[in-house]
Amino acid sequence: MLNHARTESIAFAAFATLLVFTNLVGCGSADSLPRESVSGSIAVEGKPLATGLITFLPSDPDVPTQGGGAIINGKYSIPRDQGLVPGKYKIVVSSTDNKPETVVDKTNNMPGMPPILAKEAIPSQYNQKSLLTAEVTAGGKNVFEFNLTNAPVGK
Repeated sequence: MLNHARTESIAFAAFATLLVFTNLVGCGSADSLPRESVSGSIAVEGKPLATGLITFLPSDPDVPTQGGGAIINGKYSIPRDQGLVPGKYKIVVSSTDNKPETVVDKTNNMPGMPPILAKEAIPSQYNQKSLLTAEVTAGGKNVFEFNLTNAPVGK
């Protein structure tokens, strides 16, 4: 009986020590990359974009990060711990009009079929074929403001 209680006590002490050590060391989610916070605004025809997503894709294959965030009332913010390393990025902006596309084939409504997606509200020159760029700098403000237009590029 005494040995069983002692074994449980040792096991509990080992578990408690491991728990304390894990909290002190952390889970290893932090990296050593020189990340920078990024923020800014997105407007379409001068009006803040109600909701959407912004994604920063590295232009240089040697840049180890990509990132993004939600756009709410025209504003976005990526905190430093989730931020980007200095470098040049292609910017992709996406938002939907929240109206499902009309589909003649009704099979999409059948069980097991993919849902009908809402239509992209942002012109392709700002998402799939984005021409937007930004350069994140070390220690810089890294505030990027974009005013998108519905007019096709070059017209």
